[in-house]
Amino acid sequence: MKRIAFVYLGQEKGEYLLSDEINYNIQRRPQLGFLYMAATLKDKAKISIFDQSVEGFIFEELLDRLKNFDIVGFYVADILSEKIKRYTKKIKENLNILIVVGGPGTFQNPSYLENGCDIVCYGEGELTIQEILEYSEGKRNLEEVKGIYYKKNEVVKNPPQDLILELDSLPMPDRSKIKMNDYHDYFIFTMRKPYTTMITSRGCPYRCTYCVSHKIWGSKLRIRSVDNVLTEVDEVVKKYGVKYIAFQDDVFGLNEEWLKEFCNKLIERDYDLHWMCILHPFSLKSNRKEGFAMLKKAGCDVLTFGLQSAHPEILSNIRRDKNEAKELQETIKFTNKLGLITAVTFIFGLPGDTKETIKYTMNYATKLQPTLVNFYNLSKLRGSEIEENYKEKQVCNLSYEEINNYCKLASKRFYSQPKVLLRLSKFVIKNPKWVLKMGPQLFSVSRYLGFLEK
Repeated sequence: MKRIAFVYLGQEKGEYLLSDEINYNIQRRPQLGFLYMAATLKDKAKISIFDQSVEGFIFEELLDRLKNFDIVGFYVADILSEKIKRYTKKIKENLNILIVVGGPGTFQNPSYLENGCDIVCYGEGELTIQEILEYSEGKRNLEEVKGIYYKKNEVVKNPPQDLILELDSLPMPDRSKIKMNDYHDYFIFTMRKPYTTMITSRGCPYRCTYCVSHKIWGSKLRIRSVDNVLTEVDEVVKKYGVKYIAFQDDVFGLNEEWLKEFCNKLIERDYDLHWMCILHPFSLKSNRKEGFAMLKKAGCDVLTFGLQSAHPEILSNIRRDKNEAKELQETIKFTNKLGLITAVTFIFGLPGDTKETIKYTMNYATKLQPTLVNFYNLSKLRGSEIEENYKEKQVCNLSYEEINNYCKLASKRFYSQPKVLLRLSKFVIKNPKWVLKMGPQLFSVSRYLGFLEK
């Protein structure tokens, strides 16, 4: 039986990180894709998962471990790209092992083949990894493996892998391959361990110009049945004692009938379980009062929204509805009354952004009064409409440094408000363990938010 190692390398730098060490002390999420593939390969191969964000191993230690494996698979995001290439090149120089990479960083990017990698996977991985295993066992030709790039004199791109339309057909993620208590997210005030992540769907019906999710996951939104999701919830609660779930769907509960059934059946279970999810500004628009009360009763205590801009023109420029900002204001009124934690993200430097439009969004965020806000400098994701349209060009007439300064100024302005500080203090007082865990990091977080200069 073949031995496969799945490896996640810790991030070294990035706009979305405080720093490598500090960020992972605050937030370590299990690699859900690895857990799905481990479940898919159960009884077909021996699987191990090595997570550098947890174990902190150096290259030499990883190389020594890989001596006993036949295949190694790396998770790739753009921010990890150069580090992955350094590792794969050195591994190939030292070991005769099949090297595979997959993840969002491989989208339209077979360049890893020039750096020791044998196979670059694009798209969904559960079916492709099984075909790669069959190739390694001599049961299939490489030309027959869908959803991959490989090199044969020149780079070859095989046809895409078929989408898994029935997500219920997938096995439950194999969480036995990791230590559950190694993972946490202290950016969530109410998080309790054991903590895990979960998805209820794949794909997104929206076509935001800064995003590539709809291209990576396919244009079709695929949703697991309520009972299938609850089977996984039952497993993590009963088998692993999980007390907090972070749902990672691009947008959770887009089908309101699905959401109502899910919440009602979860309420019936009466678990000691809380959870968070990502919503759209239009979520539960038809009946906010009952909808958000239902979420809270079912154990949801944190909601995140990606608005990106409050300015109608900028929203239109990124293929968003110009009424989203107004709708989110109505939503936050309800969530604040219910005592739910809300986090809203904004992106500065979008097409058409000026000092005036950014200040407009800053003023909106100040008045909105969610629990938390995050302001980011735009990253041109490979394959996104913005990346394709602007390439090396500047997206707006503001410099990178100017936008960064606006991000810091916006954070400082928002978190300096007495109302915001009072609201935050209430949550903190209720969760003294959070203070103990986050205390050593608060200086770095304050600097990240713009209160302290580096």
